[in-house]
Amino acid sequence: MSKEDELNSPGILQSAALDPILIGPKLPTIPSFTLPTGQTGSTGVTKPTGIISVIFRQISTTAPASTTLTLPAINVEVNQIVKLEGVFRSDYVSNPSLTEFSVSSVLNLVRDVTIIAIQVEAQTNIQKPANTQAYLTHNVSVIWVDIPPPGTYVYRLNMSASGVNISTSTIMDRNLTATVISI
Repeated sequence: MSKEDELNSPGILQSAALDPILIGPKLPTIPSFTLPTGQTGSTGVTKPTGIISVIFRQISTTAPASTTLTLPAINVEVNQIVKLEGVFRSDYVSNPSLTEFSVSSVLNLVRDVTIIAIQVEAQTNIQKPANTQAYLTHNVSVIWVDIPPPGTYVYRLNMSASGVNISTSTIMDRNLTATVISI
């Protein structure tokens, strides 16, 4: 067998793989290394995540055609949001002697003096026979996530029920819920 054939034979390659002397030098292991650090500081205040408080106000008595529902003051801290849910029902009765009427229910969600959300339900030019009364109900609602800066806020739900050629408009069930959530 020639020298070239001998070097390329499977036996030579196999013996090289099995003989550690033929593989090369073994390097020493490298010890683990860490950077120097200072003293560990004290742990900061840990606050819970999730729902912090729920403030709820519901009234089921009849109210005038314009009314406000006010929550107690709410404190909002850093990394907190306020989920607001407002709803009200308005009832309308048309003027019996007329054949057409219109109604409008308006919900304003207010933080302190700033309107942050408006929801309107309106129906116009509703036709009906003369000398009859029509009864109509609106259910108006809003869900709003408020992200105010830290501070104390008062949230309100301003509601109005109005119309043209109606005998009465009243606001019935109404609710405002605020949920403070840490994020």
